[in-house]
Amino acid sequence: MDGRISNEAFADKLREAVPKPLDNWRDIYDGFAPRDIETGERMRRVPPPEEMDARLAAVLVPVLMEPDGPHIVYTVRRGHLNDHAGQISFPGGSAEPDDDSLLETALREAEEEIDLGANLVEVVGEMEEMYIPPSNFLVKPFVGILPPEAELTLSPDEVEEIFTVPLETLLAPETLQRATLHREGRDYEVPVFALENSSERKLWGATAAMTAALLARLGWRVAPFGRSGESGAAR
Repeated sequence: MDGRISNEAFADKLREAVPKPLDNWRDIYDGFAPRDIETGERMRRVPPPEEMDARLAAVLVPVLMEPDGPHIVYTVRRGHLNDHAGQISFPGGSAEPDDDSLLETALREAEEEIDLGANLVEVVGEMEEMYIPPSNFLVKPFVGILPPEAELTLSPDEVEEIFTVPLETLLAPETLQRATLHREGRDYEVPVFALENSSERKLWGATAAMTAALLARLGWRVAPFGRSGESGAAR
């Protein structure tokens, strides 16, 4: 994608690209799953059998049209939360009985977490649902365009921080890196978007995979990490 195109032209590109099915979406989602360094096994994000009764959830992938170009909005979850505490994520959460749809879930959660009114969001489409094994969530991502004047305020009960990342940063080949994650006595290799020279700004897991699925719709080509850790990205 040419970073010099206008926000209006980019918004048109989003409106066209997001609703289209992504042929290799499963490869992208699986490619961003942690890989056990010792066994080489990767945590696959295969949707669970119906009898497992996964929890339905939705997130909003907000694209903020800043004067210097489009930015993706992320949050850092509070450390005391039951699910995905302290992680970088998109605004979202569990479906509630009063929600008429998963889209309503995503918009409600965005308003609760970052004070984003639904009237400021132009929803341009949805992406493929993702199963997250540790929390047993089946998540539907929706992509929304936000105008430059959108003011975001975090809910201190749920969100530690709101930050944005320029789309050009995410598209840069050097941003996609490998990292080692130590969990429950084992080491895992994970693909990450290295956003800054800080461990707090390495985007990985489900949020990274959803980000990659959006970028892929915009022409970004990614070779998901294989068993031996190969990766590659091109624009």
